[in-house]
Amino acid sequence: MKKLFSSLIMLVLFQSGLVMANPLQGAKVQVEVIIFQSLALRGWTEEYWPDFDGITSIADTIRLGEPNNYAQLIEPSKYSLVEEVSKMTTDRGYDVLAHFAWQQPLQSNQLAIPVLIEPTIQSRRAETSPLLGKIRLFQERFIHAEVYLELDRQIPVRIRERFAEHQQIPADWLPDSWRFKIDESRRMRYGQLHYLDHPIFGVLIKVDRVTQ
Repeated sequence: MKKLFSSLIMLVLFQSGLVMANPLQGAKVQVEVIIFQSLALRGWTEEYWPDFDGITSIADTIRLGEPNNYAQLIEPSKYSLVEEVSKMTTDRGYDVLAHFAWQQPLQSNQLAIPVLIEPTIQSRRAETSPLLGKIRLFQERFIHAEVYLELDRQIPVRIRERFAEHQQIPADWLPDSWRFKIDESRRMRYGQLHYLDHPIFGVLIKVDRVTQ
């Protein structure tokens, strides 16, 4: 609660221009993210997937693509993971949903503001596989990334009956889609590509210094 309150206060101050966007001596980073879903069907029935409540709060987040002094969306010409995305083809079992990047000041754990991840930032499947979540980057002794993402994915027709049986739900009661989530915190290193794994979807995230 204390961290949420601090983030909300800083969010209001940044948006109003009452504080500098970068109080940590000008330290600034570029965060690049690739989010994809796996086309392999075995992930649906290898584990039990309980239903869960949605994100408790996105009130403390800041939206990419809107004018603000904190998280500035970067144009695709400045992406560094274009080659990686080119290799993530459907014939290799990948379906890239989103590839985006932004620059932000590197804040402490107390002051860092989460960036909102929503369907408007997706390049594909925004209607059939919408994303919702937040990514928060901060630095204490090390740089850390907190990633919370939900994927609401349509259940493939070929496995509906098998998935219903696996989930112990009558097939007639099975909804059209099922939600999956990634909720991880990862220690980051500059220039290294980090992979957050999940049987249904995954996240690649990279943090680079921004030359002042």
